[in-house]
Amino acid sequence: MDIAVMRNPVRLLGSAIPWRAWAYAATGALLGLPTLVALFALIALGTAFTPVLIGLPVLVAVGFSGLAVGAVERRRLALLGGPPPPSPHRSLGAVRGRRWVRARGGESATWREFAYTALFATGLWVLDFVAAAIPALSLALLAAPVVRGLSPGPVRYLGLELPSVRASLPLVVPALLGLLVGLYLVTLVAALHAGTARALLTGTSARSDQDMELIRSNGRLLDAFDAERRRIERDLHDGVQQRLVALAVLLDAARARAGEESAEPLARAHAEAVTTLAELRELVRGIHPHVLVERGLRTAVAELVTRCPLPVDVRIHGVGRLPAAVESTAYFAVSEALTNVVKHSGADQAWVRGRVAGDLLVVEVGDRGPGGADPERGSGLRGLADRVTAVGGRALLSSPPGGPTVVRVEIPCEPGGAGGR
Repeated sequence: MDIAVMRNPVRLLGSAIPWRAWAYAATGALLGLPTLVALFALIALGTAFTPVLIGLPVLVAVGFSGLAVGAVERRRLALLGGPPPPSPHRSLGAVRGRRWVRARGGESATWREFAYTALFATGLWVLDFVAAAIPALSLALLAAPVVRGLSPGPVRYLGLELPSVRASLPLVVPALLGLLVGLYLVTLVAALHAGTARALLTGTSARSDQDMELIRSNGRLLDAFDAERRRIERDLHDGVQQRLVALAVLLDAARARAGEESAEPLARAHAEAVTTLAELRELVRGIHPHVLVERGLRTAVAELVTRCPLPVDVRIHGVGRLPAAVESTAYFAVSEALTNVVKHSGADQAWVRGRVAGDLLVVEVGDRGPGGADPERGSGLRGLADRVTAVGGRALLSSPPGGPTVVRVEIPCEPGGAGGR
C-alpha cells in the first residue's frame, strides 16, 4: 500500500489502489454468503448422518473445504496487483484416494486453509460487503443528477424523489464525501483481509516438510566447481574425444584394406572405439547437457525423463531462462532425485513439478512409492542438498510411511534473461 497516495485524497481517487481494493472486497462479498451456506449445510448433513457412518466422509469434506476456498482466494489476491501467490502444498502428482487424503490431512497448510475458510465465512465477507457497498452507493448517488436529466419527468431513485435536476444536485456533496471515505475504508478492509489471507494461505512449503540440509556452502566453492567442470568438459571434447574419432576413422580405413584374417579383429576394435566414443559423449553431456545451455531447464528436464525407466509426468510452468548456476543446480537435483526414485522407491510412477514463486525457483520430484525415505541411509539425497545449499537454496524431504515421497528444491533466482551466462 502506497502511504503517499493514501495521504492525498486527489491522488487516491486517481490511483488504481482503491479500485483494486473495491474489486477484491466486492468479489469477497459475493462469495462469502454461498461459502457460509455451503459450510453449514455440510456440517449439518455430516452431523445428522454420522450415526449411520455416511456423515463421516461429509465431515472430512468439511475439513478439506479450505483447499477449494484457499485456491480461489490466492487467485483473488491477484486483484490487488501482482501474480497470485504460490500454493503452500506439496505436489502429489497422480496420488488419489486414501493416500491423497492422508497426505493432504498431514499438511498444516490444509488446516490453515480451513481456519481461513471459517474466518471468511463467519465475518470477513461481512466486512467486505460493508466496505464495498459504501463506494458503490456513493457512486450511485453521484449519478442522480444524470438519471434525473435523462428522465422526462420526476423519478424515484434509490428511494428518493427527484422532481428536478436542481433538486438532485444537493446529493452530490455527500456522495463525494461518502465516496472518499468509502475508498479509504475499502482500502483498509482489503488490506486487513489480504493480510489475513496471505498469512494463512501462502508459502513455498508445507510446515510438515523437514529440512534435508541446513548447512550453507560457500558460494565460491560452487564457482570453483563450475570452472573445473567446464575445464574437464572442454578437455574431453577437444582432446580425448577428437583422438577417439581419429582412431575410429583409422581403424575403419585399415579394416577396408586388411585381409580376411585381420578384418574381424579390426572390426571389433573399430566397434569398441565407436562404443567408447558414444560413452564419452554421454559423459560429456552428463557433465553439463548441451540442451540445458541452449534451451533451458524445461527442455533439458523433458529430455532427461525420456531416459528414465519409469513413466514421469513433467509440468514446469512459467519458468523461462534463469542464471546458469540455477538451471544447472535444478537440473542435477532432478536427475539425482529421479535416480533415487528408480533405485530405492519401488514406485511405478513419478512426477516433476516446477515453478517460479517470487524470487525462488521451486522444483519438486515425487513418487508413489511406500515412503519412508531417509537421507541418513544414503549419500544421494545429502549430495543433492549439498549442491542446492551451495547456491543459497535448500532441499526438503517429505516421505511419510505409505508415501508419497516428495523432494522439494528451492533455489534463489532472478527470472528473465540469461543472466549469469
